[in-house]
Amino acid sequence: GHSRQKVVAMASSYMGRFDGSEAKHASPAMAAMAGAAESRDANVCMLPTSTKWSVLSSRMEGLVAELSELVSNQDAYCVSQSRAEGKAMCAVREKMLSTPWADEWAQRRTMFSYGEEMSTDPLEAVLLKQLVFMAKPRRVLEIGMFVGYGAVAMLEGSPTAQVVSLEIDPYLKEWLRSCLSDAGCAELTQRHEVMLGPALESLPKLTGEFDMVFVDANKAEYKAYVEGILARGLLAAGGVIICDNILYNGYPYMHSHFDAQPARRNFGNAIREFNQWVSDHPQLEQVVLPVRDGISIIRRSGDSPMARP
Repeated sequence: GHSRQKVVAMASSYMGRFDGSEAKHASPAMAAMAGAAESRDANVCMLPTSTKWSVLSSRMEGLVAELSELVSNQDAYCVSQSRAEGKAMCAVREKMLSTPWADEWAQRRTMFSYGEEMSTDPLEAVLLKQLVFMAKPRRVLEIGMFVGYGAVAMLEGSPTAQVVSLEIDPYLKEWLRSCLSDAGCAELTQRHEVMLGPALESLPKLTGEFDMVFVDANKAEYKAYVEGILARGLLAAGGVIICDNILYNGYPYMHSHFDAQPARRNFGNAIREFNQWVSDHPQLEQVVLPVRDGISIIRRSGDSPMARP
């Protein structure tokens, strides 16, 4: 009765501002008019958030600002706290960033048009380095090298591991050799073999076993790579296969209605089919992780862990 009407009246009565819910300024525009702050923290503190806003536009801007702060800084923070990049890795990364890839492609020195986004990500590279350190593989197979940032990370992870990289472009083999030589890290090349040619043509030429395999080449051929590795007995007992780009820009799990770059859809479909094939395989076990563009760690389900002296 009367008490409910009183509550309704109180709820609909003007209450002034909602103290504690406000940002420093009502909107980014208001913050801009107030003048630029000296530090990033001060600038961020001027923004509305998901709970601190005054009007609809400010609320929407606050949601976007908070989401951006949460998502866009995650990788940067993880990398800043993951201080595992060694001398050779640093040399490769810095040379990659300074190489005029567009000019090299224009002059047809490279087989394809390249860019830094094609490299193993810094966070993923130091993860590979730590995995090699923990697993202590004797031999590692890398399918798809590019500039060799991932290969060098794995070489740094163990002082004894031998790494064989399958790479199609001769330019990149010489690029890495000269990079390591100039950086005073030429000794790593003694444990690194680069086999030139298409990966599916190189796989049949390999001999011996590999304790770890890193797959990061043509996305449409992932299934063929893993089938070939298993069929030819290239994976040692207790060995693991690590695959990159396994979430491929979200295409494996997003509806095609949301394709921002439709030209990528075929690769996305191929990765989705590969992931499902591994998941359904009666002799394989995989774990999929959302690191950068996604990685999976695959092993034979009946294997025992590798024993190392």
